[in-house]
Amino acid sequence: MGTLLFTVSVLAMVGYFFWLLSWVFLPDATMLGKPLSEWALIIPVGIIVYSFLFIVAWVGWAMVSTPPSLTAVEKTLKEEEKNEEEE
Repeated sequence: MGTLLFTVSVLAMVGYFFWLLSWVFLPDATMLGKPLSEWALIIPVGIIVYSFLFIVAWVGWAMVSTPPSLTAVEKTLKEEEKNEEEE
């Protein structure tokens, strides 16, 4: 499994390097009016930004959906009630 991860990572690094420098190898190559080398920056930055925003939204959802914890006073009162019931 480690070998697979290593190999895929190295191949991705080499591929990204050539994609980023595509203006050297394919000077007239464009996609939607932008050179391929610009897309090599736009796409990863977009993925990073959306990943960060997804994590922030997930943390916010977890905070909203988690019930509040008991305060120290509420815990003490519940413990006292349990003690009175046991006696």
